Amino acid sequence: MKKSIVSRTIKTALASLLAIIVSQELSLEFAAAAGIIAILNVFDTRKATIEGGLKRTLSAIIALLIGGFLFEKIGYKTWVFGLYLLLFVPVSFLLKIELGLGPSSVIVTHLLAFGKIDASIILNEMALVFIGTGFAMLTNFYAPTRQDKLNRLIESIDDDMKFILNLFGESLVQNLDVKLYEDKISELEADIDRAIDIAIIENDNLFENSRDLLRDLRLREREMDLLQEMYDDLRTILPEYSDGKYISDILIETSENLTDGEEMTKVKNRIDFLKNHYHMMKLPDTHEEFAIRSAIFQVFRSLDQFIDISNQITNKPNNKIMIKTRG
Repeated sequence: MKKSIVSRTIKTALASLLAIIVSQELSLEFAAAAGIIAILNVFDTRKATIEGGLKRTLSAIIALLIGGFLFEKIGYKTWVFGLYLLLFVPVSFLLKIELGLGPSSVIVTHLLAFGKIDASIILNEMALVFIGTGFAMLTNFYAPTRQDKLNRLIESIDDDMKFILNLFGESLVQNLDVKLYEDKISELEADIDRAIDIAIIENDNLFENSRDLLRDLRLREREMDLLQEMYDDLRTILPEYSDGKYISDILIETSENLTDGEEMTKVKNRIDFLKNHYHMMKLPDTHEEFAIRSAIFQVFRSLDQFIDISNQITNKPNNKIMIKTRG
């Protein structure tokens, strides 16, 4: 059984049990309802639990207002409960609090059972809501962090990016098996997707640095797209191309100094120099040469953007985690 399932099971059982016990100790009517409310309010993450609890609390208040008004004006009859639903259901969807339909309607049936409504009954019902919701939030305060696993995954992603850039450079001066870097790109893409999934959960659990981690992974996702674009362009440049060594050196130099801002400035200057060099060269004589020249400019453009994004990740203040993982 997954750790997350075990954790949620324990939190749900504990929240429900404590809610019922406290409700009984306070001599509240329908104490078991607090346990049901607690069960319904335990979600996978802290953010979802807080949002769900607030929506169900608002839902209960609106349900008591509508139900109490109808029962008082028309009478405490079963068919009036049906009328309440005809009003409350569309209101819930309109206000986007439909997840509170069930527990709120259970609370309204308590009014039907009491056969009257007064301050003590309203306090009883709201106490059930607050106790159930409160214990759900309290037990969900504990959420196991996966930041260590996430940091290891990010470090692996950065190492693979450097490896791929180096591989691109080598492919321009020697024949390499295409499958070698195709497999590496596919593996990198899968790792980024997995890391983003973990970062989203960490962010929803309101862990420190989780928002920055998620933002930086989105940037790495863009870097991944740029690597794919470079790969597609580099495939058109044959190893025997005379100027391939210059492009190869830049790619390898980028992979080796990706976190060094000063060195990356030099790389960008070299890219600009080579762009100017190719602009000043005479126009290609053949279609094949024109395709290669076009691919070279596309590689330079993608590499330029890749470096800019890398600098965004590594040069943010107070982002020690990212600096470490890209170093």
